[in-house]
This record gives sequence, structure tokens and C-alpha cells, in this order.
Amino acid sequence: MEDESIKKKRKDSLSCVNYFISRLNKKMVSCSKEIMKIACGTMGAILDKKKDLVQKFSSEGLPDELPMLRAYVWKILLNYLPEDPKKWEETLKEKRSQYNNYKQFIEKKLELEVKEKKYKSRDILEQIIKDVYRTNSQVQFFYEPTNHKNLEKKEEYKKMYERRKNCTFNNIDEIYYNEKEYELHVDVLKRMLFIYSMFCPDISYHQGMNELLAPIYYCYSYDKTYTEENEEDIEADSFWSFHYLMSKVSQSFVSANDKGLEIKSFILTKCLEYVDEDIYNSLLKLNIRNEYYCYRWFILLFSQEFEIKDLLKLWDLVLSHEDKYYYIVYLGIAILMMKKEVIVNGEMVEVMQSLQNFEDINVDEVIKKAKEINENNKEALDEFILKTKRIPEDLNES
Repeated sequence: MEDESIKKKRKDSLSCVNYFISRLNKKMVSCSKEIMKIACGTMGAILDKKKDLVQKFSSEGLPDELPMLRAYVWKILLNYLPEDPKKWEETLKEKRSQYNNYKQFIEKKLELEVKEKKYKSRDILEQIIKDVYRTNSQVQFFYEPTNHKNLEKKEEYKKMYERRKNCTFNNIDEIYYNEKEYELHVDVLKRMLFIYSMFCPDISYHQGMNELLAPIYYCYSYDKTYTEENEEDIEADSFWSFHYLMSKVSQSFVSANDKGLEIKSFILTKCLEYVDEDIYNSLLKLNIRNEYYCYRWFILLFSQEFEIKDLLKLWDLVLSHEDKYYYIVYLGIAILMMKKEVIVNGEMVEVMQSLQNFEDINVDEVIKKAKEINENNKEALDEFILKTKRIPEDLNES
């Protein structure tokens, strides 16, 4: 007979998976057949430990009607959850506990700074606060309380938000706010970024990191049934997913002369020349260098260009690739082609304004166009993208 402890261990290892399946099944009941087909296919790929198939479903677009499915898929794509669902429970317990220890350590560190009046962390916190209180200001979610019972106190929390946003930094404990009763989602962003800066000192914090964390935290929080779980779990899951993403993109933040960023920009330009020479020549004629408009695309993965719900769709595609920049090239070319008329016929100021304004861009059309570009030019562009390892000595002459 099988040992009872082994049985219990096996049962525990599957509890997270079973919870995921049961909740997803309940949600799927009210969905269309098409959405159910996507969900079942994605869930089957997850249970069969076929990450390549999970990536495929994600690249084709995950249903907004099942935010929980997107949250779990992103956790897999961002290497937070292991491919084997039987290891989810152990991973979640370990990582959530580790993050909780991080929080406790940081709180004690700040308490000591306050007590000794040696505000060593002041500058970093100041920069983080300036940034997070500008994060997706049009999205009400970030400025709501994490305690859903307090949602009716909107005016009170609005005043609280304004007070914290304009904090004078006289006391470090005022700006590292950690009381659950009065906590806003933006406070959680602030805490995660500060903890990241403390435990990754080689990278620390740089402006724009908040724009990469926000979509992850929003994705994991958006499913209201998920928030019935511990809010601290959502925070920990978001932190570790962000931590992995930063391992892929941090160089662009750390180095002022990131050659990798120049390479990506160069690749986009040369691919654009291959796909649409008219747009390429028009930008050249107007003396609009690619770094004027596309550096932000590569650094922030379009997080400042699209509204949050559209960005989730875009990131389904971007995160499905091991090389997160691979599809930024195709998406960038798609956007430039969709703005072709103004680029070819407009003056420099008009074109630059258009390249910085995405109100006229439909995210579904961008994704569709990017896939068409990839399919029609796959052999030539894929080979060029994958083989370009260095920048020519003089990009301006290339």
C-alpha cells in the first residue's frame, strides 16, 4: 500500500492545479463555443506540459472573458510557474514565502532608517513615487483600495491619493505606506519596485520600470474572483514575474549606451526598408531617425502607447516569444505601415506627432498586420533578425 504521507504530498501538489481547472470550468460555462475551444486547448497544453503549444495559443490571443486563464499563461511564459503543473503548489509556496521575507526585511530596514534619521533609501523612494503616481493615470484600478470593502469610500481615498502623491518626504515611513486598511493598488506597485531596487542593487530602479510592472499586476488582479485569494499572493506573483521580465530587458535601463538597443533599432530600420521602401525613404528624407520614436517601444514594450486592456492583448503575443523583442520589430513595422499616408505625405513635425500618438491605432489591426508581415516575409526577415549579432560600425551609412 502507498504510504499516506506520499498520498498527501501528491494531493497537495495537485491542489493548485485542481483549483485552477475548477474555477476555469465555472467561468467557461457562460462563454461562447469559440472561447471555450481556445480555453480548453490552452488548458490542455498546460496540463500536457507543452509550453510551445501554450506559447502558440497565447500568440493567437487569449480571451478577455477569461482573465484568470491569461494570468496563469503569463506566469508560465514569464517562467514563474514551472511547465509541470504538479510543481505549481511547491513553487508558489516557496516564492510567496520568500517575497514575504523580503517585505519584512525591508520594513525593518526602513524602521531603522527612520529611527536613526538616516534616510539612505530616500532618493530611490522619491523617484519611484514620482513615477508610480503617474502610472496609467486614466485607469481607475490603480487608485482604488486593495481592500474591496472600502470601495465605497471613493472620495476619502481620492484625497489620500493626492496627499501621498504630493508627499514632502519628511519621513520615510510616510512614503513607504504599508497599512492594509488604507492601501491603494498604486502603493503595492511602489512597494514592489522599492523591494526590487533593494534586492537587485546592480539594476536598482530606473524611470519606466513602473510601466512594465503595472500590466503584470493588473493582469493578475483583474480577475475579481482571483482577488478572493490573499492580496499578498497577487503581489508576490507579480513581483517574481516582473523580476523575470527585467532579467530580459534590464540592460536597456542600466546602460545609457546600450548597444543592444541600437541593434534592435537597426534591425527594425533594415526590416522596414525590405518590407516598405517608401516609408523607409520618407523617414530618411525627413531626417527622422529611428531612435526618435522606436527606442521607447523596445524598452517599455509599447506599455505607454496603448491602453491597458489593449496592451494585455499585445503582450499575449510579445510574451509568447522567448526573445521578447522578436515581435516588437514586426509590431513596429505594422504601426509604421498603418501610418504610411501621413509619413509619406506629411512634414517632419506632423509625422513625429503621429508617431507619438496612437489614438488612431486599433490594437487588433496591429496584431493582424504584424502577423501578415511575418508570414509574407518570414524567411528573409527571420533570418536577418536572428543572425544580426552586432551593429555595423556606422549605422548612419547602412
